[in-house]
Amino acid sequence: MAEDYKLYIEKYRCFVTNNPLLASEIEVALKWASYIVAGRFSQSPVVSELIHSASKLMQLLNDSILRNAAGIPVHVNAVVEKLNTYLTIIEYTEVFAEVAAHRIHGSRAKWLIVISIHLLKFALHLLLLLKYKQGLHHSPPIPPLNRRRDIPELCKQNTNVGPVTENAPNVEVTFTLKTTGRVMRTLNAAPPLVSRSWQLPKVDEDSCRSVHTSPAQLSGKYLTAEMLHTSRPLVHLAAMRAFGEFSWKPYLIALGMDLTSLHLLREKSDFNKKEKQEISRRALSLLLYLLRSPFYDQYSKTRIINMLQSISNRVIGSGLLLRPLIEYIPEWQQQYFYAWSS
Repeated sequence: MAEDYKLYIEKYRCFVTNNPLLASEIEVALKWASYIVAGRFSQSPVVSELIHSASKLMQLLNDSILRNAAGIPVHVNAVVEKLNTYLTIIEYTEVFAEVAAHRIHGSRAKWLIVISIHLLKFALHLLLLLKYKQGLHHSPPIPPLNRRRDIPELCKQNTNVGPVTENAPNVEVTFTLKTTGRVMRTLNAAPPLVSRSWQLPKVDEDSCRSVHTSPAQLSGKYLTAEMLHTSRPLVHLAAMRAFGEFSWKPYLIALGMDLTSLHLLREKSDFNKKEKQEISRRALSLLLYLLRSPFYDQYSKTRIINMLQSISNRVIGSGLLLRPLIEYIPEWQQQYFYAWSS
């Protein structure tokens, strides 16, 4: 039995390695299936979230297989890589766990799951921030692999023919002569004879340095800013417990913590490219407060539904897409636009 299990795993690993783009299409198909199922029957929220979580976990697994095949580590520290993997799995499954708990055991089970998940995430974030000095937390902690850019040699139709591409991060494309210091192209990186030139290959420096780029060290007010961002979900939950689920106070406390954190982090100038992108993502995510209660219930809801209904009535054929969306907006708003979400 164990040997059959290992055989199936090896077959799947070979399939993903030999067909990375087909694996991507399967992941996208699963993701679209989760949107199509939404709102179709009574248990559709649970089924939709299950399919969506499955598609994200499949993507994470396939990316891991392809990274190993191409020699692209997520992080130079194996412990940090494992912690980031755990955090990514939690982020991909937390909504499903919450929705399933609420459907099966009711509201108390839902809040127990929510609190447990965010306590675990907070502990892992602190471990990465304080012990391993990983700086800003990224969402998701392990970003999806850009398969066409990062592993072009595996995305060819025939992976056994032809030279390894210049951009493969695990292959040395040049070497330096010891006596003269001249930089030469390696044989493995040589293009076909008909397209060879005397120019050295171009190397994507960002992709080559991405694994080895050290995060910016946070201390003082910058560490405080990241702690505000990390603790905001738990503070918001505590405020909801103290003031009520639909009170403005938890909403304003969470918004104030996000704004303060962003303001402090923007004063730091030595962030790398990836960290600057994360700060921009956090700034853009402030727009989600327009879709969070109680602002959504009192201001946004009516305007959004009226706009969608107007488009549905005026644009021929749009009703097929927009009417189910209008009916399912309340469900999505409750699932995805909590003030403690990333």
